[in-house]
Amino acid sequence: MSGEPERPAPPRPPLSDRTPAPIREIPTPPPAVKRVRFLWLLSFASGVIAGIFAFFARDQILEHVRGLITGLERGEDQETVEALAVVVFWGALGMLALVILIEAVLLAVLMRRHGKVRFVLLGVLLVHGVVTLVADAFLAAGDQEVGIRVLLVIQLALAGAAVVASVLHGASQWFRAENQTRGRAAA
Repeated sequence: MSGEPERPAPPRPPLSDRTPAPIREIPTPPPAVKRVRFLWLLSFASGVIAGIFAFFARDQILEHVRGLITGLERGEDQETVEALAVVVFWGALGMLALVILIEAVLLAVLMRRHGKVRFVLLGVLLVHGVVTLVADAFLAAGDQEVGIRVLLVIQLALAGAAVVASVLHGASQWFRAENQTRGRAAA
């Protein structure tokens, strides 16, 4: 201030703890868990292929649904029947897609070693069975009837096999292992 030369600021002190934050390390899954994932992926593929077949056969399916609706209600006008048939078709296809999406999200969580998700997947599998029955009733029609029906059954069977495989010894042991951090068990 009064003619003294300015001194540079002193260096900043180092951080007191250079230890990195514990990062949960997810080890490579054993073959049993890889089989579970593979069964789920085959199930998803089967459902998506069934949905694609249903989409391309939608004219025949809509005709089938219109027949079902007019069989229930004789006095409906054509516009109402058409609108209802479209809602039923897209609703059944949407339910199928929603089940696949929910199962895919739960599979991603499961693969991060959250073993309790297996039991949530068991509950979703029950919903999946109901959705399969609805989709079979409304989407399996026309030239693609057998193909769609077989793909829906395969999808449900693969999902069931995946849930069962996830609780068997090899996979179950991996899901129940302690949460691991780098180098030591979490406290």
